[in-house]
This record gives sequence, C-alpha cells and structure tokens, in this order.
Amino acid sequence: MSFELSKNSCKLTLHDGCRENASVHTVSNEVAAERLDAAIALIEQTKQKWQLSEDTQIAVVYEVGQDGFWIRRALAQKGCEAVVIDPASLPVERQARRAKTDRLDAIKLVLALLAWWRGEHDRMHVIKLPS
Repeated sequence: MSFELSKNSCKLTLHDGCRENASVHTVSNEVAAERLDAAIALIEQTKQKWQLSEDTQIAVVYEVGQDGFWIRRALAQKGCEAVVIDPASLPVERQARRAKTDRLDAIKLVLALLAWWRGEHDRMHVIKLPS
C-alpha cells in the first residue's frame, strides 16, 4: 500500500501483488490522525473484499515530507510495516514528459514498493527511522 500525502487528504493505493491493477482511494479529513484511522479502516475493508486472511502482513510506503515519521510510528502500533523513502530517489523517465498527479504518483509508489520487496533495492532509497 502507498500513501500520497497532501494537506487535507491522501491517496491510498492498495495492491496485493497478484492483481493486474492497483486499487486507488482518497481519504479526506482535516485532522491527520483521523485520516490515518480512515486509511486503516479502508485496509481492513479491502482485506475482506479481497478475501485475504486477517494475519496478512500490510506494508506501507510514503515519501518523507512535512509529516515526518509519526505516520510510520502510528502504523507500526497497528501492526503495519511502513517504509519511508526519499522522494528524490524514485527513478523518473526523462524521455517523455509525464503527467504529474497524486493518483499516478501513488501507483508508482506502490509498484516501487512491490519491486523493493522482491529485492530490487535500487528502486528507492529507504530512510531509517530516527530515534
């Protein structure tokens, strides 16, 4: 799963590694903690819809920014593994001018996470959680 964060909303992209296309959703709320709770609820709904077991491990990726690391810590408390990356580390195609939307960025993030889990660690630079 990936989070593409903005001020009052976030794009969530869910992928189980088996489906052809990712599932993209928007969660909006002015209170960041409530947005995160809504995202967790959406994860649980999707697990049921996709008939995944309750103990399915959830991995989340998001780009470090003004939200810092509180999201990673909150997700860890809920049993999710969060990967925080340097946004400049994602490869960008230079040949063609590409559209820039939160939806496309969120999809690119989740695909990079899948590749990273497969061992393609050159896909993004993971930032270590500061103490």
